[in-house]
Amino acid sequence: MHALAHVLARFPEEGSPVRRLYLKNAYFRSVCEDFALANASLRRFEARPDANLRPEIGEYREILDELERELRWFLETADVD
Repeated sequence: MHALAHVLARFPEEGSPVRRLYLKNAYFRSVCEDFALANASLRRFEARPDANLRPEIGEYREILDELERELRWFLETADVD
């Protein structure tokens, strides 16, 4: 899944601002890419047979929470016109 698609799936109500920011702000794109990579890594760890023993799952959830807060901050403060 493309980085933009991950963010749109998480913030479906913010589709237009997400797309505009993704096109015009390199840092926002970078955060979107980090969000997608962390999401994919979390899913891989959750799919492992020893998932309940993997500390990475909690770590990736924390990373995703931080990235989500950063994405939300962008959406709340950025001028997307």
